[in-house]
Amino acid sequence: MMQRRKRFIKGLSLLVVLVICGLLINNWIFKLNTMRLPELKKQAAQYVVQQYNACKNGSKSDFTSVDNINLEDTEIAGPFLGVSKDGPVIMNITLYWTISSHGVLIGTVEQDLGVFAISAFTGSSSELWIQTRNAGLLQEMNKQKLPCLVWSVAGENGWPPSYRSDGYYGRYSPADGDFEVIKEDAYHVSEIINFRLGEEHLDFMANPERILDLTK
Repeated sequence: MMQRRKRFIKGLSLLVVLVICGLLINNWIFKLNTMRLPELKKQAAQYVVQQYNACKNGSKSDFTSVDNINLEDTEIAGPFLGVSKDGPVIMNITLYWTISSHGVLIGTVEQDLGVFAISAFTGSSSELWIQTRNAGLLQEMNKQKLPCLVWSVAGENGWPPSYRSDGYYGRYSPADGDFEVIKEDAYHVSEIINFRLGEEHLDFMANPERILDLTK
């Protein structure tokens, strides 16, 4: 009786592990779980406030300056996707949340979802960082109503990675933010965005919310 019970518990535990692994692999390779996006967005907003205050206080910060940023009217929107590949395998998925004020882009919060994009299930990510040099490029892509997918391949891309769209790709200088949008008919990203995140995320400035409302 005792052995039968142990076998049952062992079998049930294995089943639970297999189900969880299956969900995580599906999440990583196929469609992301978007139910946790509000929690991830709130975490990204909290990170902006944290880095803003650090810069104001003269501490180490992802911002080099916040003189032109007023948190009272700063919004966070998105996200759009970043995909890193090593051969045929997707090694990493990153969410990019846009930071803007009155429609003018300030930069992005980049949010690493971790192995198997596990943060899309837990609603908590450990690695976040703010990029401001990409603001001009994203402003232009938004002006042209282009969707965006950040794409990098191990051993092929330098830094920063390529910002791809349908029929175009963009690149910017990490030194001064100078950018260009180049026609490239081979690139088609709308299907990937539709499948992984949903059609509403083709506009990476969609769903704006005031940062201070999310961090109350």
